Amino acid sequence: MKDFIKKILVAVNGTENSIHAAMYSIMLAKSCNYKIKFVYVVDSATIRYLGINQILIQEEEVEFKQDLRQEGLNNLDYVKSLATLKGLESETELLEGNISSEIVKAAEKYEADLLILGGKEKTKENLYRSSSKKVLSTHRTEILLNAKCPVLMVQKTDIEAQFKIF
Repeated sequence: MKDFIKKILVAVNGTENSIHAAMYSIMLAKSCNYKIKFVYVVDSATIRYLGINQILIQEEEVEFKQDLRQEGLNNLDYVKSLATLKGLESETELLEGNISSEIVKAAEKYEADLLILGGKEKTKENLYRSSSKKVLSTHRTEILLNAKCPVLMVQKTDIEAQFKIF
């Protein structure tokens, strides 16, 4: 299996599930000697849409984008520090654009053998939804449909405890 997967790309967005996916990925990469890269995408496509439709004025667009860039850098620094804590070297990259297409492009550019995403947030509201409704977000669906490598969605509730003792 070592030769089958060499490089994994992990998409982070600051949610609890994306941090859990990062933790899982770190343990996987460390255990199997994989290279790992974390990416965060600033959703500039949505910001541009909000500006075009005059929901945000120019100054708000610039400020909002700067805030999202800083949030992204903070999240990347955090997951990199988690990897370092476990003795694993990692790369990070802050991207801008459409979230799903940028993640797919990043996986191709990095030549990732596996793309890892955080699973769906579990809330009481989600438990009562009809099974006929969409289970995945639009971004996750787009990534699953367009990724050229296998995609793993991490949904593990006890990951923090496992990560601490790893």
